[in-house]
Amino acid sequence: MYLVGDLGAEGTPIMATLAEQVQGERMARIALSMIAEPNDPTTGYVLTRHGGVETLRLIESDDEVPGLARADTLMWRERLTARVTSGLLDQVTQAERHGLSTLIPADKEWPAGLNDLGDRAPYLLWTRGAVSFLTTALSDRATITGARAATAYGEQVAGELAMGLADEERVVVSGGAYGIEGAAHKSVLAASGHTIAVLAGGLDRPYPAGHSELLNRIGDVGLLVSELPVTF
Repeated sequence: MYLVGDLGAEGTPIMATLAEQVQGERMARIALSMIAEPNDPTTGYVLTRHGGVETLRLIESDDEVPGLARADTLMWRERLTARVTSGLLDQVTQAERHGLSTLIPADKEWPAGLNDLGDRAPYLLWTRGAVSFLTTALSDRATITGARAATAYGEQVAGELAMGLADEERVVVSGGAYGIEGAAHKSVLAASGHTIAVLAGGLDRPYPAGHSELLNRIGDVGLLVSELPVTF
């Protein structure tokens, strides 16, 4: 797949590959997050061994991919090149305008534990808010999760647990969902504590919609994280 680049001397477009247009590892991984599904073992395999820029080049080239059978390589390329569009990189600029940023393994804030996932590790993390929360010791973070259709008592207990953790200055990590998770986040915010919401969708699409105000508040004073790209 080729994207239109600059114009030549006679006004004809110079066709540039996506790999040629990206600037560095971060932009390459952003592009990969937009064309490859999370937890794609083939993309993860190539990315882990060759890095983002080379992975994009291999997607768009006819070269062999070391370690992959030719049939698997062809199917992988066909699947991903179909998602490369001329406006792909413009989405990156729009994300920056909305206060979103990214983390890649080379960043000091990158959660090192994700590297244990190997080929299944996220290509990058999309973030909004205090990424410094990710640099705290693992023992200073605690996860609270549970049923979405929780009872009032369950939500009360979750809130009390979360408030206790906040009082101990620990970072409470949850998923922003209804029920137990929402109760945990709300209690931490009420206690002026630190909380991280790991979202199942892109940061430009707060989900569930009924928690939009809560999630936006977390983005303002806490941290929102997702491995899914924005779709501006």
